[in-house]
Amino acid sequence: MKEVQTSKEPLQWHPAFYAGIQIELEAESDRLTFENEHQLGTMPKEIDVLIIKKEKYYQVKKNIGKIFRTHNIIEYKSPSDYLSVDDFYRVYGYACFYKADTGREDSIPIEELTISFVCKSRPKKFISHLETSWGYSLCRQEPGIYYLKGDKLPIQLIITAELSEAENLWLKSLTDSLPGKSEARRLVSRYQKHKDNVLYESVMDIIVRANRNTFEEANTMCAALEELVEKIYHDKLEELMQNRQKELEAMLQKGFDEGQAEGQK
Repeated sequence: MKEVQTSKEPLQWHPAFYAGIQIELEAESDRLTFENEHQLGTMPKEIDVLIIKKEKYYQVKKNIGKIFRTHNIIEYKSPSDYLSVDDFYRVYGYACFYKADTGREDSIPIEELTISFVCKSRPKKFISHLETSWGYSLCRQEPGIYYLKGDKLPIQLIITAELSEAENLWLKSLTDSLPGKSEARRLVSRYQKHKDNVLYESVMDIIVRANRNTFEEANTMCAALEELVEKIYHDKLEELMQNRQKELEAMLQKGFDEGQAEGQK
């Protein structure tokens, strides 16, 4: 098998998270609409993920979606990023802007909005600020899922490292520090059942890229995973070849232009 050089490649966590949250909610996906990087107005402002319930009074059963109302704004932080105090104000502002940017007065009632913050580990400054400056209280609902009480808007904080593997395998595994070989083997086993599903492929792709050594040490490079790794290699090779082709074309064009200029002297 060809070795894939990934150490210097920027890992694209957000597309994987978008796929992962759809996997988590796939049992109820026919009742939900998912939007990735929802644009706010004409300014360069984006909501990471927007989930809209198709039926206003439908109650989402999945643990991460029990808080959901009609319009649900999700802010996701990759494993190498952190959730800051200012992220709260930015996303809260997005929620207010989203409510107001409709063209019709109060067409999205404030009671129909929620905000979810998703990050790898507990953001201590973030929590402390909201408790001291806003008077919020942090209430644990179940492993990795907390509600921030004290606001008109329902707000939840999802700590992926604390999530239950039984309930939220894919979001919990969306990390650059997979605990060990047994976790890698379980992921491969689950992935084999869904290897033709692009959502599972997107999530597994980033998990393998971020935890390559763990998968190799666990001796889990099954046929399904070999196919995925080969695809990663093929895509990277194709990208390099395209970039090289562009460089050659630019060099040829430069030489042609210089020759033309020289001939006109």
